[in-house]
Amino acid sequence: MLQYTGKKKKFLFLFLILLFLSSINSKLFVEKKDSFYNLKHIEVRGLEKSINLEIQENLNFLKNTNIFFIDKHVLEDQINKYNFIEKYNIIKSYPSKIILKLQKTDFLALTIKNNEIFLIGSNSKFIDTQKFNNYEDLPMVFGKFSAEKFKSFKKTLYLSDYNYNDIKEIFFYPSGRIDIKNKDNILIKFPIKNLQEALSISNKIINNNQFKNNVIDLRVSNQLILSNEWKKFKCFHRLWII
Repeated sequence: MLQYTGKKKKFLFLFLILLFLSSINSKLFVEKKDSFYNLKHIEVRGLEKSINLEIQENLNFLKNTNIFFIDKHVLEDQINKYNFIEKYNIIKSYPSKIILKLQKTDFLALTIKNNEIFLIGSNSKFIDTQKFNNYEDLPMVFGKFSAEKFKSFKKTLYLSDYNYNDIKEIFFYPSGRIDIKNKDNILIKFPIKNLQEALSISNKIINNNQFKNNVIDLRVSNQLILSNEWKKFKCFHRLWII
């Protein structure tokens, strides 16, 4: 009887040890399984190498977080801090990698705000120039205007077949009127209304081999004024002459 009791205690002891070891192994398995899905790699594509790296480093706080629990809104909030990003795609590559495919907005022009130069993006944002180079050929825009208003002007320009790449400066006036100066330093003064038509007319004038002036004034309806301001005299022509 005593021997049976001893065997029973021994069996119970071994059973408890096995149960304990089984619990530990199960816990380790669960932890290992969970860590298998922890974020280990973040890859950023589409922008300049230095900017990709900067964004990647700013997202490192997400590493070792279970990839299933990473909210895309958290990633979007980080991306939206860079206002020069127009489009993006977030890809969760299981088990432990996130890929960000980013697309930079197109830079359309330069402008000055609070004595600092900004880029105007096709995403209707004013963008700091510090991270970018090789934008010197873009036209400079003066006056008070919104990025949306500028985009609207550029669309009208496109519809008129005027070559945007020929423009050196653009002037927005409080009245709503716009002037442009091209890279040949020809100043074109436009009316408030019928801008598309006026752009087409100015384009025809400039492409005319007989045009020798440096100012085209289309501000008055049905009237064209051509002048050479630097010669201090004016030549007047009626629109029907064209």
